[in-house]
Amino acid sequence: MALLQPSGLAVDSQPGVQTWRLGFAPVNAISPDFLEALESALAGAEADAAVSVVVVASSLRVFSAGADAKWMKQVVEAEGVDQLVVRFNASMDRFRELCVRMRRSDLLFVAALGGHTLAGGLELAAACDLRFAADDDRIQVGATEMKLFGVMPSGGGGTQFLTRLMGPSRCLHFLLEAEPATPRAAERLGLVDRLVEPDRLLEETQAFAARVAQRAGRVGLGAAKRLALDGAELPLMEAIEVDRTVHWDSMRRGGFRPGVEAFIKRFG
Repeated sequence: MALLQPSGLAVDSQPGVQTWRLGFAPVNAISPDFLEALESALAGAEADAAVSVVVVASSLRVFSAGADAKWMKQVVEAEGVDQLVVRFNASMDRFRELCVRMRRSDLLFVAALGGHTLAGGLELAAACDLRFAADDDRIQVGATEMKLFGVMPSGGGGTQFLTRLMGPSRCLHFLLEAEPATPRAAERLGLVDRLVEPDRLLEETQAFAARVAQRAGRVGLGAAKRLALDGAELPLMEAIEVDRTVHWDSMRRGGFRPGVEAFIKRFG
């Protein structure tokens, strides 16, 4: 069932999976309304124990093109550039907090990139745990802030998410050049995890989400996310201790008991 929020965010629920369709015309700009809608959707998904995976997609031809130029113009005309800096930083602090909440959540976030994914839009995609993209050379995936404003794309913590996806030196070069990549080039850079035929992008992303949600549930997926993403940032011996703790906790709270019973019945 799809629910269209007044904000322009449609939330579609299937067993174990929610799909968020961004519909903030024309380009899903990251505005206060955009952030409020995603914050509300995140709170709702985390409160629903039946949800394990969130697919973040767009109902427009653009996934997201970043900051809201119209809002920025209105603030400059009404209050001046200095006040824009203040208000923009407050908005980006809020965006960063949203991205951090997504990464820390036990929910698995999978971005379906079917259109241009630029600036803050790339930050949002990078904050997701996996990124599937339409295999279409017309799509641009990039961080253009250095070219446009002379600053790094760090409103949503983008430099840190991107560095961990691409590696430090390759990320730095990408940020400094500020040239967008095609989805295929983005896959080679580590920004995209899977390429999909454009007309099957949402279908295949949702099918993957449903499959892993049914297989492991929120506990299992949250454990995998903690170990694969967080554990990689720790020294090996510390990561092994985290591995042990998360492993036993997921066995205690997750689907191990029914899973092992089915395994024994089938192969024992």
